[in-house]
Amino acid sequence: MMKLDVMKQRSRFLLGLLAGCCFGLQASSLEPNNSLEQNSSLEPNNRLEPNNRLEPSTSRLELNESYPERYTVRKGDTLWDISAHFLKSPWLWPKLWQANQQIANPHLIYPGDVLRLIWVNGQPRLVKGEGDKVVRLAPRVRTESAVATIPLSAIMSFVDIHRIMSPSLFGHAPYILGDQQGREAMVKASSVYVRGQLTPGTLYGVYRPQEMLIDRFTRAELGQKTALVGTLLAKEQGGYQMTRAQVGSMKQEMRQGDRVLPLTMDGGLASFYYPRPGPALDQAYILAIGTEGSVTGRHGVVFINKGQADGVRSGDLYAVMKPGPGVYDVNSGSSGRLSYASQAGAYLRAGSRPEQLPAEAVARIMVFKVDEQTSAALVLDNRELVQANYPLGHVSDAGFGS
Repeated sequence: MMKLDVMKQRSRFLLGLLAGCCFGLQASSLEPNNSLEQNSSLEPNNRLEPNNRLEPSTSRLELNESYPERYTVRKGDTLWDISAHFLKSPWLWPKLWQANQQIANPHLIYPGDVLRLIWVNGQPRLVKGEGDKVVRLAPRVRTESAVATIPLSAIMSFVDIHRIMSPSLFGHAPYILGDQQGREAMVKASSVYVRGQLTPGTLYGVYRPQEMLIDRFTRAELGQKTALVGTLLAKEQGGYQMTRAQVGSMKQEMRQGDRVLPLTMDGGLASFYYPRPGPALDQAYILAIGTEGSVTGRHGVVFINKGQADGVRSGDLYAVMKPGPGVYDVNSGSSGRLSYASQAGAYLRAGSRPEQLPAEAVARIMVFKVDEQTSAALVLDNRELVQANYPLGHVSDAGFGS
């Protein structure tokens, strides 16, 4: 029953999120100009300042050098994925799909549709059709889902699983005291006792602390990274500052001392995402990986060390830069000695500093959840795996497809 309740709550949220995304696509297709300033009216909190405004209507589309003449939509594709096959700047996808009078709604495409690249007034446009024939979309029932702007399923799978909290909030949260059997590890569907007052009938998340996240430049504590280990359903008060609860789902072993917090359900997620280059950030980098691993790739989640206080907004795009290795070039020339810093001996390291090779972009990320000092971002595409401490750059520096 608890699992069913959770599924119902998440289903209602997912339907709302998908409806919001579809509304955003419909709205963008109804406006010929399709500028970001018009779209901003749908999401007041994400309005761009004049000096950071991106204007798709005046930005010229640049095609990748190896763009395809036609493309068949595959299951799992997003508008970003499809546009990235053609454009150096996939966030300009509205312009690639707009101004086609022969297609009722260019954003509603489905797996199996064939897309062709044509030219209109010297600008590239994508149309649906075979050969020289452009197919007009007619209203009909489709059993499969239309292609989304971004992979919402990847964001939804992240909701509640990993959170960054203030150390004070986490440290004062209710926690599991134990059960009647005297077990250190709790058992699914068993009754446990929690130190603290919970609301009877409410489902709670059980969290375990991971590392404390500290900004490597300012040394400020940015938050406590936590992982969801399971859920509890609060039953009734069992004494002073004590609540009896029933163990629900378990992602991993649930132990004495694990903290009990309300499930956010929506995780503070936006209903609309309009990817666009984010404002310049000073000393921004990948603070942590969104899972317990040390690396992540396409559709993985990362945390960055910037948030609302730094002007970060949902939808902001950044390039992830892989630092170049250090090289010792001693007595440069034919008689010189070359050595990478990671392989250099103590003599070289003590005598001089290595020359740092330039950083290169290995991934593009989009911010989808913003807190005061940190943000969560989704890896939209990547050339190499993303690691913690990789710096962030302007998304135009990514140069994918160039």
